[in-house]
Amino acid sequence: MLAMAEHEPFSLLSAEELPGTLQPQQVRVTFHSQNDRKAHSSDSRIEEIWTEAVTKNSRIYDGSKFRLQGVSWSRGLLQVDLGLTGYKEYLGTHGRPLEERRQLEEDGLRDFGDKAAHFSQALGCEAVLATADGQAVLLRRSGAVGTNSGLYNGPSGHPEPKNVSEAPAASSSIAVQQELFRSVVDEAVAETNVPRESLAEPELMGFMADSTGKPDVLFLLRTSFTSEEVQLAYSKGAEEAWESDRLTFWPLTKLHECSLPLTAVTRAAIACLQLHSARGA
Repeated sequence: MLAMAEHEPFSLLSAEELPGTLQPQQVRVTFHSQNDRKAHSSDSRIEEIWTEAVTKNSRIYDGSKFRLQGVSWSRGLLQVDLGLTGYKEYLGTHGRPLEERRQLEEDGLRDFGDKAAHFSQALGCEAVLATADGQAVLLRRSGAVGTNSGLYNGPSGHPEPKNVSEAPAASSSIAVQQELFRSVVDEAVAETNVPRESLAEPELMGFMADSTGKPDVLFLLRTSFTSEEVQLAYSKGAEEAWESDRLTFWPLTKLHECSLPLTAVTRAAIACLQLHSARGA
């Protein structure tokens, strides 16, 4: 794990180990209930935090999410271990004050040898969306979203268990792997209104965790649209237009110099892109 500077509150979980960006055939998913969050004696706090959050933002809801138990690179394959969690568990564990989170970590280490055992670890996804004329697409998060309003990010969201054709089970690991890659394409289409057929196969760059430990899988996603065409598509209205109030661009080769206020996930995605670019991946 590579710990980043204090002003960049995130950690890269796997990017340093990877030989380059990865295609689906280089990623193996194990999906099992043994990877679910472990209950804790303070779980009543989850309901308290959730009730307060819903009161502040009526748009949020408790949808199922995949839980990241672990990720590792070995023998040419990226192993991703997933379970199930929910958005309520995410807010109710990662959203606690620092002192409470530290207690959860201590109890997880003591009882399970895993400081994240009592955390949701809801897996998100984000893309560096690259246009045909070498620009990165950035969206400013609106006041209607649950977190990071006013900050910029790339198309982002979560791989969705509901999109797996069969009920998620150990036998559906291949379907879950497909959803992992498909989810970031779905988010790009829903948030920018670019047509699905303009998007190339996502390239997995790595995984990250924010300052609370919440993980995201990071992709490089290319579109055959120019920045002008992306802007036009966005102006016509996206399915999830309410999530952002502005779309802008930054040169892809200078993305590491971006002066806009960025989310931790976006900074991590840029760090991954830099890492792979330096290797010529």
